[in-house]
Amino acid sequence: MARASHASSKNRSSSLGVSALVAACLALGWVWLVAGTHLHEMMVGAGVVVLATLYLKGVHESSQNILRLESKDVVQCWRIPWYMASKIWEITVVLFKDLTYLSRAGSYYRVSGFKSSKRDRATVARTVLATVYTTAAPNFIVIGIDPESSRMLFHQIERSSVSKMTRALGAQP
Repeated sequence: MARASHASSKNRSSSLGVSALVAACLALGWVWLVAGTHLHEMMVGAGVVVLATLYLKGVHESSQNILRLESKDVVQCWRIPWYMASKIWEITVVLFKDLTYLSRAGSYYRVSGFKSSKRDRATVARTVLATVYTTAAPNFIVIGIDPESSRMLFHQIERSSVSKMTRALGAQP
């Protein structure tokens, strides 16, 4: 039993190349976040990047989940900028209506069918991508996806339909 666990943990170890790629992405994200390259910002950023990379490496190595990302699922992210812009506008209109007493802002917990599985690695990856991608739009917060009942629970302040991107990842209208 100990041998199988050791072999499994060996297979989960991150390669140096993957760790370097993660660190490079984090570093670029840091420069974008602070919008500058002053020495004091870069010193703090270097520490943040090292700590975040070590943390993510540890999480990856201890994770029980094995995902199989497919390119057709990953590229669904091209829709996110439009969804973010349109949902920000939607929330702005709701705020304006609420502030001017035209109509109160809503709070809707909704359920949608969602094709999910505990065993299929690609389907598990789709649930992760659906949660991350869909929650990027501010009016659509995915609370969770239950693989046993194949349901997705989400919250909105303005009712709208499930996006094409989320449907492409497994949601049912």
